[in-house]
Amino acid sequence: MTPVDWALGMVSILLSLSLGDITLSFHRLMRFRRSVRWDSRVVIAACLVIQTIIRMWFLVWNVRNVDAVLSFPFYLSMFVEYMLLFLLAAACFPDEVEEGFSLASFYEANRRYFWSVFAIFQLSYWLHFIYFAHGAPGSFWRILIEGAPLLLFGALVVWRARWLHILAPATLLAFYFTLFWSATLAAPMR
Repeated sequence: MTPVDWALGMVSILLSLSLGDITLSFHRLMRFRRSVRWDSRVVIAACLVIQTIIRMWFLVWNVRNVDAVLSFPFYLSMFVEYMLLFLLAAACFPDEVEEGFSLASFYEANRRYFWSVFAIFQLSYWLHFIYFAHGAPGSFWRILIEGAPLLLFGALVVWRARWLHILAPATLLAFYFTLFWSATLAAPMR
């Protein structure tokens, strides 16, 4: 087992726990699906978290040959980033569900926390992106594009407009699907 394999093991565990938490929470919602008052904001936000988890696992492959990843301070920063993803996974659906549960009420009570954690995660991701992309062709524009969600998540913390909380995460979902659709593990992301 190489050092990278060892390091990726911890990342895989954290990401698996994150997906497991979302799946279990979604299962609880589905048990009461007829009486739960659904809200598209919760579903879209959860889809964005799932996509982000899968995207992050996918992106780890691109940094497997970077020696800095194996240093303790850098690995710790990545570990914190993946812990933030776990917090997002734990926060995107309610832990307890009962008859007549309102996902709209859950979203409103959880909104600031959820998008604040997403903003902190995005800041960490963006700083790592700057480190890895620095000096690459076209890196200036990619750095700006990868930093844009940070502003979006900040806006979602501050403003409560329902349309914004549907449109912004849905647009980000579509953007990342488009960006990653033809990517493979065999070739680095451009």
